[in-house]
Amino acid sequence: MIEILTNRLMIVPCSLDIAKSLIFHRKELEKRSPIGIPASWPSSIVKGFLPYYIEELETDKKDNDFGFWLIILYEEKKIIGDLVMEGRPIKDGTVSLDYHLDISKEKTTDETIAYEAIDALIDWLTYQKSVKKIVMECRRDQEQVIHLLNRLGFICQSKEGSFLKWEMQKRDNL
Repeated sequence: MIEILTNRLMIVPCSLDIAKSLIFHRKELEKRSPIGIPASWPSSIVKGFLPYYIEELETDKKDNDFGFWLIILYEEKKIIGDLVMEGRPIKDGTVSLDYHLDISKEKTTDETIAYEAIDALIDWLTYQKSVKKIVMECRRDQEQVIHLLNRLGFICQSKEGSFLKWEMQKRDNL
């Protein structure tokens, strides 16, 4: 199983067993898991994504590395969020990425953890031959997310209504 380690985080793909347990056996998973699971996690967006994710893993039987990843605060052994790749890279090598954090009200902590997690996953993605471009979206009023995406090296490519679409191209020399 793939594990991405940073100074504070462990980022791992969500297994089929954990995904099923989140839906069908949540209380049992919370009791038995050595990793703390916050009551408010996963987000409603991820909860809606889980049945699709489970179906994909059951029918495709491929690795779950292009899907739903858990962000674990290593020292506290606690899930603090997730990263979601909406499927495998499409024909042109594009991967759509989203993230959700459930850690604190303190904005600076959120941003540094988000930066560390997304940067680590982007680093892993740059070594995947099928990935050529990473795409993320946010609302125009999400100043903190806009600042984060700029720091990570994303470039705003389009504005559609109240949404901004950001892209990062993989350099050919990797």
